[in-house]
Amino acid sequence: MSKHQYQQFRKAGIIEKVCVRATSTSAGNASSSSYYVDLLDVQDWFPDALWFKLDGFPIPFLFDSDGMRFEPPRGAFYPDKVLDIITNVEIKDLLLEAKEKDNEILKLEWELYSLQVKDKEKDDEIYKLQLETIILQHQARDRLAILQEHANAILAQNFELHEYSIPRLFIVLPVDTTKWDPMNILRNKFRLHFLCEGENHTVKAGKSSQSQIHVVQRDGYEIQNSTEFFHKYGKYILILLQWLKSEKSSTPLVDAINHSIEYMMALTVEYPTLKNINSIDDYEGLEVADLRQLNTFLQINDKEQQHGNLHRVMTEAGHVKWVCLDHYHAMYNEKEQRALENTVKMDGGKCDSYLGKVVITLKSRNRAKEFFAALGKTRGVYELDITFNWDWTKADLETFEDILKKSSVSILRLELGRFQEGINWPLSKTSTRYEILARIIELSSMKAIHLVLSPELIKLSNLHPKISPRLHKLTIEMKPRKIGPNDFKELAHSLKTNTVLTILNLEGNSIGKEGARVLSEALKTNSTLTTLDLESNSIMNEGALVLAEALKVNTTLTTMKLTDNSIGDGGALALSEALKVNATLTTMGLKKNSIGDKGALALAGALKTNRTLTILDLYNNSIEDKGALALSQALKANISLTTLYLKGNPIGDEGAFMLLEVLKTNIILTSLDLFEE
Repeated sequence: MSKHQYQQFRKAGIIEKVCVRATSTSAGNASSSSYYVDLLDVQDWFPDALWFKLDGFPIPFLFDSDGMRFEPPRGAFYPDKVLDIITNVEIKDLLLEAKEKDNEILKLEWELYSLQVKDKEKDDEIYKLQLETIILQHQARDRLAILQEHANAILAQNFELHEYSIPRLFIVLPVDTTKWDPMNILRNKFRLHFLCEGENHTVKAGKSSQSQIHVVQRDGYEIQNSTEFFHKYGKYILILLQWLKSEKSSTPLVDAINHSIEYMMALTVEYPTLKNINSIDDYEGLEVADLRQLNTFLQINDKEQQHGNLHRVMTEAGHVKWVCLDHYHAMYNEKEQRALENTVKMDGGKCDSYLGKVVITLKSRNRAKEFFAALGKTRGVYELDITFNWDWTKADLETFEDILKKSSVSILRLELGRFQEGINWPLSKTSTRYEILARIIELSSMKAIHLVLSPELIKLSNLHPKISPRLHKLTIEMKPRKIGPNDFKELAHSLKTNTVLTILNLEGNSIGKEGARVLSEALKTNSTLTTLDLESNSIMNEGALVLAEALKVNTTLTTMKLTDNSIGDGGALALSEALKVNATLTTMGLKKNSIGDKGALALAGALKTNRTLTILDLYNNSIEDKGALALSQALKANISLTTLYLKGNPIGDEGAFMLLEVLKTNIILTSLDLFEE
């Protein structure tokens, strides 16, 4: 007598052994064994059994050699395996887990339930529904794979330190889940919450959720212009919500996440413009510009808390992460950080631990030594805005260079005050100062640098660093004083080819009409200078004429200040003609230039067509009512000017009245300065 074989079955943690039957023929899709399990035998132990599954996947029933399913249904014998019982309740759960085809799933549930009530009278229909269920499960897995792919792309996206200053991972959560109103979903209140990136983004499934990305414990931020907000960030948020749900399925956070998903689905129904939020297949990701706009949608009452209590840190690869205070302290020595903050505070500076940014003005060599020492010991400063406001020497600059090599600084703004000429420092070696600056620029850790050169450093040709591939941005600002004719010509000539100088402040150098002419020729070819300040340079009417010609072809200058140059109406007329064709200038400073009504009339004509100028400063000129009337008429057509300074002009009541009347209809102009305080 042969020994009986048994198949183990499990339901709700209870395991029973069911005797298997032997067959004399080989079934079409049976296993290599000659045994099978009869569904009726299983139902003796589990009356509501309808199907079996192994390792979470349904097992198909067996067929005879003609391709017909055995009746009653048979299943293959799996020795040493435990098969799980599938009941009508479990089939219903499987259907609910399928891809988000709610209407189809509900239809299948109902049809399957009806078939079960009729004692399986329509076996073929049941089998068809079973196959459709499997298809839907595969579709759900496909969606999950797409979701995971997009989530991984979001988590793996790297940004450089200089690109943005706001956390990049965020979701929306209900304000209070205990007061959730399922009948009025869109009336529930939600807030934006940032996520801490404290651990590796590539955490594998099964790893404790405690070590993964998590929501920062704070109240969150109210969202303004919610429809526009979800139109811009909806897909991004939904992907992160669904990813978090899959990663943290056992945490209390899941209830809140489910409510958030439900809320966003309700939005797609209520607002047609948001109907595509749930279509993640075509998600293309957020750009840096999108992240920079995020703050415009948030109600931030405390600027100190605008980063969600997160701190900006930098990985060894040089990429930005935002972490909570616990992770921040785990990365950096808190004692050393406090010492740096105290040092900065003593110098009247500002230390922002959230951004890893320090702004400081050093006024003595001793204070500089103390700050340099603290900076060299601290790893949490990535952005440094520093001013040397003492008579610094070559040794001071070299010390600073050495400290930068040890620090984590990758964004640097360095403003150099007046240089101290030492006894043993011959003028022939002034190029050494440029060499040190070049070495600072060449540091491999630097991503963005802005240099404000001291008044003595005016020879751009001496500054020729080898630009590191990792340096994304280099800009230089110059403000020479008492510059000689030869040095000025050399400087102007260098502007024709220089690619790093962005701000040139020549205030009080008296370059005159000839200097303006030389500068004008340089501006016609220069492609990097954005700000030019020529205050008190005696360029007169003739100087304004040649500069106006340059403005007609220059495409990078955004700010030009010509304060106190006596350009008169003639100069204003020439500049007005330039403003009619120039498309980049946003600020024009013309105060104290003896401009009268004729000049104002010309400028008014330019304002009627110009679409880029936002600030026009005509303070302390000679404009009267006629000029004011012309300007008021121009402002009715202008769509770009936001600020107009007219204080210090002899404008009477009539002119002032006409200008103030414009404010009733012009919604662009936000600042009109007419009267002396």
